[in-house]
Amino acid sequence: GSGGFRKRKHDNFPHGQRREEKENVNPPSALMKSFKSFQLELDTRHDKYERLVKLSRDITIESKRTIFLLHRFTSAPNGEEILSESEVKLDAVRQKIKQVAQELIGEDMYQFHRAISPG
Repeated sequence: GSGGFRKRKHDNFPHGQRREEKENVNPPSALMKSFKSFQLELDTRHDKYERLVKLSRDITIESKRTIFLLHRFTSAPNGEEILSESEVKLDAVRQKIKQVAQELIGEDMYQFHRAISPG
């Protein structure tokens, strides 16, 4: 007829049944534990990848700054000062490279190759 109520597909099921089905799901099941461990492993790997990307960017930036500083060496009157400043910058680059090496201890370097190759 001309009534306003329209029957939906889920109206065939008793209303309480869905709630009971959700309560019967056992969260500490072996499958859920496996997925939690996979999630933790992937999150850890992603965090390490992001740290390596940041270190690589820092290495690139500091290396460029050092190169530009050394380009001024021939035209600047204070050559010794420029050389000592560039040595300090290169020490910072060396420290970052050591940090990259420490992050990669016990890891397959090829999994993180794209993160560190620019630096």
